[in-house]
Amino acid sequence: MFQIMVVDDDRNTRRLLQAVLEADGYKVLTAENGEDALALMDSEYVDLVVLDIMMPKMDGYEFTRTLRETNNNLPVLMVSAKELPSDKKHGFLVGTDDYMTKPIDEEEMLWRIKALLRRAKIASERRIVVGDVVLDYDCLTVSRKGEVQELPQKEFLLLYKLLSYP
Repeated sequence: MFQIMVVDDDRNTRRLLQAVLEADGYKVLTAENGEDALALMDSEYVDLVVLDIMMPKMDGYEFTRTLRETNNNLPVLMVSAKELPSDKKHGFLVGTDDYMTKPIDEEEMLWRIKALLRRAKIASERRIVVGDVVLDYDCLTVSRKGEVQELPQKEFLLLYKLLSYP
């Protein structure tokens, strides 16, 4: 079960997002600001963060920048009322993986979370499984029903990239 952290200074928003995520089968942790979230991450494993930008103590931009400066590649989805292209640009420049503008469509948020988790899993495992076919990035091999085929690097990387974003 994936564990998602919701970081937002608005209690009602935290509760709503927590309910939506739990109804979809996720375990949810919550924090009021970036400082509290970082402290909680010292003791809890988190698979993905959904966070607001405008928060006291440490805003979403600073939280994300701090994660990236420590080489933490945890997927981050910013959810904010800030809708200007410059706000979104700033979010992506500090390292967010995705950005949604409030009010959000809950179903769309769940689709985006699933996509972010899928890509994070592919990146960390360095393996892709499609049906009975397995691509192993470290060995540059494609396996199917016990038969292993080593591919030239360029061909393997092209196939791997294509299957990484279905």
